[in-house]
Amino acid sequence: MRRFVKAVSSSIVMQAVLSVLLGLFLTMWPQATTVTVVYLFAAYLAITGIVSLISYARHRSERDGYRGALATGILMVVLALVVFVFPEAVAGFFSLILGIVLVMSGVLNAVRSVELRLFGGGSWLGTLIVSIAIALGGVVIIVNPFDTTVTFVLVLGLLLVAKGVIDLVVVWLASSKSKAAGE
Repeated sequence: MRRFVKAVSSSIVMQAVLSVLLGLFLTMWPQATTVTVVYLFAAYLAITGIVSLISYARHRSERDGYRGALATGILMVVLALVVFVFPEAVAGFFSLILGIVLVMSGVLNAVRSVELRLFGGGSWLGTLIVSIAIALGGVVIIVNPFDTTVTFVLVLGLLLVAKGVIDLVVVWLASSKSKAAGE
């Protein structure tokens, strides 16, 4: 039993330390982290586009069907350039899409919650309140998409730090109880 606890503990400790480190990084530099993710996306687009263009150049004489590789390559490289030039707008665009989805989901769930009222009971009111909160959160994201994304990254960082600390406490308590029990 002790070996099992030790094996599980070391894995959890490693994950907890990584969570705390990543969480601190996200918490200290949320805007830089958001822009970095967008740049990584742009790099992916650029690499994919260049690979498609190379594929087209290597095989164009063999088949006429490689025009798709040319079009894909050009599109990917152009998209990569747009993302590199306007990273905040791209991050805001993804947040805008998320905001629209949240508003639609919140409104849809609010309608369903009101329909639940017909079946009696008070559970419909709780789901209605949560649905309205989700829709309002979506509106906030739509109004200010980039800053909302940065705030989300900040909150994510804080949650990762909290998760890591809690994991470390749980491992410490489990190992203390294991030692106290003499296992």
